[in-house]
Amino acid sequence: MSKAVLFFMLPILFFNTSVREILKTPQIFLHFIHHHQLDAEIGFIEFLDMHYFGHDLDDNDDDEDMKLPFKKMDGHLHISIGVPAEKLVMIKAVSISLLHTLLFDFHRSHVNPICGNLFRPPISLA
Repeated sequence: MSKAVLFFMLPILFFNTSVREILKTPQIFLHFIHHHQLDAEIGFIEFLDMHYFGHDLDDNDDDEDMKLPFKKMDGHLHISIGVPAEKLVMIKAVSISLLHTLLFDFHRSHVNPICGNLFRPPISLA
C-alpha cells in the first residue's frame, strides 16, 4: 500500500513549485562560486543582495541568474468546473402535508369590553 501511495504522491511532491525551488539550492552556491572567482571581494550577503534585491551587475549572465532558487515563481492554479454532458432535467419535488388538524383550537366565546377600544375616556374606579 505504501509503495502505491508513494508512486502517486512523488510526482505531486516534485512538481510542486516550492519543492522544485528547494531542489535548486545547489545552484545558488555554484553561482556564488562563479561570482567569487570573478571578484574575490564579494561576500555571500552581497551576492544575495545583488541577485535578489535588484542591484545586479551587467555581467551578461541573466540566464544563470534566473536559474537561482526563488528568483521567479511559477503560479500553478487549477480550476475544475463540472459541466454535465447531457441536458439537465429538473424534477419538481412532491410535497405531502402531514398535519391536517389544528393543534391549538381557539374560539372566542365572549368579548371583553375593557379591551375593546384603546381610545376612550378615563374610567373612575371609586
